[in-house]
Amino acid sequence: MPYLSVNDLTMYYEEHGAASGPPMVLLHGFTNAGTRAWRHQIPIFGERYRLVVPDWRGHGRTDNPRGLAAMSHRQFARDAAVFCRAVGVEHAIFWGSSSGAMQLLSLALDEPALVRALVLCAGSHYFPDELRTLWRTLTPEKWVSEERRAQLREMHTALGPDHWRQAVGAWIALGTHAHTEDFPEKETLRGIAVPTLIVHGDRDQFFPVEVPVELYRLLPDAELCILPHTGHGVFGPHPEIVTTLVQDFLKRRVETQP
Repeated sequence: MPYLSVNDLTMYYEEHGAASGPPMVLLHGFTNAGTRAWRHQIPIFGERYRLVVPDWRGHGRTDNPRGLAAMSHRQFARDAAVFCRAVGVEHAIFWGSSSGAMQLLSLALDEPALVRALVLCAGSHYFPDELRTLWRTLTPEKWVSEERRAQLREMHTALGPDHWRQAVGAWIALGTHAHTEDFPEKETLRGIAVPTLIVHGDRDQFFPVEVPVELYRLLPDAELCILPHTGHGVFGPHPEIVTTLVQDFLKRRVETQP
């Protein structure tokens, strides 16, 4: 199984698809893990792209020696930059879901030469007050059902059988973070010049439609798709819809570019 030393981490990752194809890095969201999160997309996009799929800090089979304090989007972005260079990715398409999308805002600003294009699914560029209020009421045990705990135990293994608590606890702890730990300031987002596709559900329970609309207006070369009757899990019961959207975007905006 492939592991790399990345910053203070032992990071697990997998590669799939066309080894000589254009690189695409797939970044999962909080409490998920690499290939499990992208299981529907890997067979399809692997026909054309070299897919690089890490478990990021404190998730899946990647450890996290620094604990909850290191689990912020800005730190995830720093990890991603070091990881990409370690696996020989110098210029790639990045596709992130939820928190995977959020860390890409910092990565695109901090490492512009690394980013060829962005696909941002169910992301945000700030945490609404309503979400921070919700986080203050939660504990891992309160948020996660017994059935879901079993799934999380199977998915998160690097830190032992209670690893799921760190993953869920880190998600809840985002509510106490300062904005600057997780996001660039809004006006700086205008500096992200690469083609970007934003995909968002109209019933996202964490980030209402106003959030992706504002992000779309801040990014200078963005496209926006709002999926009807869809929550935070934009892949939902019909992942083929998102697949078609992303394929069309890449064909029009990326594959025609050098």
